[in-house]
Amino acid sequence: MAPSPPHQDTRSRLIESAILHFAAKGYDGTGIREIAKGAKANSALVTYHFCGKEGLFLEALKAVFSRKTSPLTGLQPPLPADAPGARQAALEGLRAYLRAFITELMFCDARDPLDEAAMVLMAREMQSPSEAAAPVLMAHIEPYVTYLMACLSLLRPDLDEEALFLMGNSIQGQVLHFRNSLGIIRLLRGNPAFPEDLEKLIQHFIGFSLRGLGVPEAFPQPRN
Repeated sequence: MAPSPPHQDTRSRLIESAILHFAAKGYDGTGIREIAKGAKANSALVTYHFCGKEGLFLEALKAVFSRKTSPLTGLQPPLPADAPGARQAALEGLRAYLRAFITELMFCDARDPLDEAAMVLMAREMQSPSEAAAPVLMAHIEPYVTYLMACLSLLRPDLDEEALFLMGNSIQGQVLHFRNSLGIIRLLRGNPAFPEDLEKLIQHFIGFSLRGLGVPEAFPQPRN
């Protein structure tokens, strides 16, 4: 494979340095010079490649979201409401969605500073999105929201749009809280490697979500 052009290599180094610094200090606490120093580049190149600090921040955020393949890629789209088996397909779709979403959030290599920084930066922007970053965030999360809401509307057709939205937020929120609070959770468990069994965690969140959603067929009763 041919080496990357020098300008592309510099651009990539600036983005990686930006992810590390923005994650550590936030947007306002990070300066162009320290990012450039971390990338072993001239600070003038930030303006050349990204038209300034804000442009670099947006490219860093885009890089965070594109570091891994979207977990939605392998999921089957929900069926139309009047299609045979649509409800069962929605149930399986919700299970698959939660599995993919949880795996994406938890598959972060803490030994890789860039991987951990990418997760920190993403979480910070999700909690308090800046005006400039809003379009980037919306482009990333809209497919998740669309898929989840399609499943929920088939499983709970009795709920109105607002109730479905709140239900979706509750389902997402439990997983996001767990990932964002993983440090204190590990302290509470007295286990810095918790959770070792990701499948057990996935099954817990799936079961908890489906019970909260009120889908009785997800928990068939044993025959007497």
